[in-house]
Amino acid sequence: MRKDPLEIIEEIFRLLEQESSALSINQIAQKTGLHNITVKKYIHLIEVVRQEPTVEIIKTSHSVIVRVKKEGYTREVETYG
Repeated sequence: MRKDPLEIIEEIFRLLEQESSALSINQIAQKTGLHNITVKKYIHLIEVVRQEPTVEIIKTSHSVIVRVKKEGYTREVETYG
């Protein structure tokens, strides 16, 4: 069964917060039980989001809203979960 993408990201962050040293993608995959390709994709996603400091994520009971705010520009993407 597929995991929710937000759960995957939270799981990766939980693991990284618990570890005292850096982990490879294979180590993260092994410790989380996720496939290493999945981990690689989500690490890339985290890198992209971290480069954009104006990303705001709003969770509601029915959806997740992602808002990118730049000077003079706002873009929203809403996903239903």
